[in-house]
Amino acid sequence: MENQEKKRYVKWIAVFLTAALAAAGLVFAAVNMSRPSPEQFDAFLEECFREEVAGNTINLHYILAYPENYGITDYEVTLGDFSPDDDEFYGELEDLKKELSAFDRETLTGQQQIVYDIMADYVETELSAREFSLYEEILSPTTGYQAQLPIVLAEYTFRTRRDIDDYLELASQTDEAFREIVTFEWEKAKAGLFMSDDVADAIIEQCAEFIEEPEENYMIEVFDDKIASFEGLSEQEKEEYRIKNHDIITGEVTEGYQVLIDGLTELKGNGVNEYGLSYYEKGKEYYEYLVRNATGSDLSVKKLQRSTEKFLESFLFSMQMKIMENPELYYEFMDYEYPVTEPKEIIEDLKGRIGEYFPEPPEVNYRVKYVHPSMEEHLSPAFYLTTPVDDLKNNVIYINGKYVDDGQTELYPTLAHEGYPGHLYQNVYTGSGELPLIRNLFSCPGYSEGWATYVEFEYSGILGGMEEELAELSGGNSAWALALSAYLDMAIHYDGWTKEDVSGFLAGYGISDESAVDELFDLIVQEPANYLSYFIGYLEILNLREKAQQKLGDDFDVKEFHEFFLRTGPAPFYIIEDYMEEWMEKEAASR
Repeated sequence: MENQEKKRYVKWIAVFLTAALAAAGLVFAAVNMSRPSPEQFDAFLEECFREEVAGNTINLHYILAYPENYGITDYEVTLGDFSPDDDEFYGELEDLKKELSAFDRETLTGQQQIVYDIMADYVETELSAREFSLYEEILSPTTGYQAQLPIVLAEYTFRTRRDIDDYLELASQTDEAFREIVTFEWEKAKAGLFMSDDVADAIIEQCAEFIEEPEENYMIEVFDDKIASFEGLSEQEKEEYRIKNHDIITGEVTEGYQVLIDGLTELKGNGVNEYGLSYYEKGKEYYEYLVRNATGSDLSVKKLQRSTEKFLESFLFSMQMKIMENPELYYEFMDYEYPVTEPKEIIEDLKGRIGEYFPEPPEVNYRVKYVHPSMEEHLSPAFYLTTPVDDLKNNVIYINGKYVDDGQTELYPTLAHEGYPGHLYQNVYTGSGELPLIRNLFSCPGYSEGWATYVEFEYSGILGGMEEELAELSGGNSAWALALSAYLDMAIHYDGWTKEDVSGFLAGYGISDESAVDELFDLIVQEPANYLSYFIGYLEILNLREKAQQKLGDDFDVKEFHEFFLRTGPAPFYIIEDYMEEWMEKEAASR
């Protein structure tokens, strides 16, 4: 997965967009009947970007390495606002909708039209969720704010002295941020929307582990290492920074996590639902909104369920036929070992093999790090931290040793997902193009997670040395397991399946381990629509590829399809499909 620090903040884009319109001179008097020009649209986008990205310092730092090069020098250092009051936000969305209508889409360039379509779609989607503000959950054991914040702060790159000062100010706001989040959770409790005690206990346990030994917190060690290698500081200045960071980590950061522990402990018992979202009033409607955001698909949940069910059935049939025709295939699959096993060797091996199927990647650097033991229990098997658009050369992939040590994850396909040709490759290849900066503010998990899942399932076997038939079986098996989880996600949150329903369903596939069923059920309840970003995104890319193959026939080139997809950049799939029609026409005409 990618880092998810943008999850909540992007919803406030409209607040800054409207101010930016005025700053760019694009708020028109009623007597001015002329349409703004494409040049004015560019000015509008640039000002919107500067205003919005400066509104949250973590977003700013992870999107721009050198904000001063973009005219951003005066900004408030802040973790953001966690207030449950969204009246201003939705008012600004309405204003933005009107302002966008001032532009004639047909007079814009192709690149501008994509941005226009994404922005218009974002506005409509968010306005449709006006009544669901308190349904949002900032906290969750795996992707919640409290789980992500330590990693995001630990990886806060120090390029300038101001970066160090900004980091310290951000870390010092941890206690206040968690006080606001606890207030938000109280509002959820009043509305009957607070999490179950099991989820609260998982988060409380995670926070308690993180602050169990404040003096040994890994954020102190990481900071000290970065300061030691930072050039331009005297030894006295470095020591002063070390002391200040130590005091903040053992002070405000530790206090913040304790605030969260105390708040959730006090709130326990307010959760009225231990099952999926459908058990809340209008929970199914909220889930539909989540699914649209998570997948980038405009299909209904019921249609997505049918597509997933069809995939489950068709794979089982095709797998049975393959093994009946070649019984040795099963044993080859079970016994297969990838040619390399060390993380850096795997990444280099993948990088050197992808040229047959994917465009040449830009040359970049990367580091492989391991999750600190205090966070292993609650973080994903691996994840890639997106790098700033003006510093694409420096990349970081995290591996969770817990999953590697106990054999729960295979590193080769995992690093195909996170590295080449997955997240790292997609991020630097797309980022090296000419996308407007504002595109970086819109999170499209179906696109990004769908791509990483697609290349993992479709290509890691072939790239890892498997014969074609074995690679299909290996990738299909992984896809089937993910499809099963995605199907259960929809069944639990949309159809109201209980743990007993899930247990009965899995038993039909020979899965009867009660502890495994409990773990999967709890994970899906805690992270609604999370699996869908991966699986539905994967299906959508397969569908786009199949459509291009059918139209172009013998002229179809998978490398050119991949280049089109990557150059188009993150967007909902129904928008990408519209632009693929133009691409296919150009491809057909060029043959």
